[in-house]
Amino acid sequence: MEEGPTMELSMRSSEDPLKNRERERGREGKESKEGKDGKGKAEAEGDLELQDGEEGHGHSPGSPVATLSTLATLAYVLVAIGHLYLLSEQCLETESAGGLFVSLAALQVSLAFEAAVYAAGGLVHAGGASFLVTLLESAGRLRLLLGATVWAWQVPWAAEVRCRCGEQPPTTTAVLAHQQGQTLACFVSAFFAVREVCVFVRGEPPSALDRSVQPRFGDCLPSNAVLGGQFRVDKAEFEQTGRTVFVPSRLRAGLDTSSGLALAAHLVAAALLRRQWWLLATLAALGARRVGSAFDALGGRGACWTREVPRLLCRFGELMWLRCALWQLHSCETGVHGQLPQCIAPEMP
Repeated sequence: MEEGPTMELSMRSSEDPLKNRERERGREGKESKEGKDGKGKAEAEGDLELQDGEEGHGHSPGSPVATLSTLATLAYVLVAIGHLYLLSEQCLETESAGGLFVSLAALQVSLAFEAAVYAAGGLVHAGGASFLVTLLESAGRLRLLLGATVWAWQVPWAAEVRCRCGEQPPTTTAVLAHQQGQTLACFVSAFFAVREVCVFVRGEPPSALDRSVQPRFGDCLPSNAVLGGQFRVDKAEFEQTGRTVFVPSRLRAGLDTSSGLALAAHLVAAALLRRQWWLLATLAALGARRVGSAFDALGGRGACWTREVPRLLCRFGELMWLRCALWQLHSCETGVHGQLPQCIAPEMP
């Protein structure tokens, strides 16, 4: 009778308490993991249902929102055609070559492409053919990258027009402004190129995906790359306008800097040359941008026109601005029979 308790006591005393504790922790961890997996599956199913609900969301063809969206799509097509027309006019009616031609022509192509992407967003549904949605996402990435780099080359373009259309021989200040503008444009283009190369070489850093992770030196470059990282359909845009527009899931810094520099350079060049139409068109583009950025506060939220009208106002303002800039270049060439003087500093005696 006494062997039972003694044997039981010896068995318990021979077991390692640390092993027992590890077994208990292992069982608890397994149960916790199973619970998390079940919760994760439930959340994933909920996300899929939400995504399906968003993809199924739309506006009936006869609704006012659908009508406004269709009109806006036609307006984007007109903007794209307008920039292509300016490009053809630049090719046929101007004698400029080299950087003076390429800088403005590249911007016309970029803005026409951007307008075409917005127009296609009104025709391609988020739940449509997968290859069309993928193509639209790639186009969304490309339009942001082009906008961030091509606009920067308007700084040396405006400085060169100021140098070659102003007083002759050009002053040292005008020549230096052109040279510094070229340096700035090269730096901006190289900076954005390095960001894209870094994300392909290093991938997205952990600090970009988790805010609790301490950023390391150089993480800002791949974190702000446009060709890397996740893009998603702008939910508010789709719900209000029915337009499929892909935007970065995480904000990318510096994408609007180049367009601001270009606007400032055109303002200074037009003011120094005292060309009223060029100056007025540039000021109008500036006003359209400012009104567009503040339109949410002025006009309210939630309606289709509160998104489409300010955006189209900016696009048509930029179209008129570049129209007047091209007129300025053409008038300068007409005054000297097509041969603009070179932007070279006069030799010292």
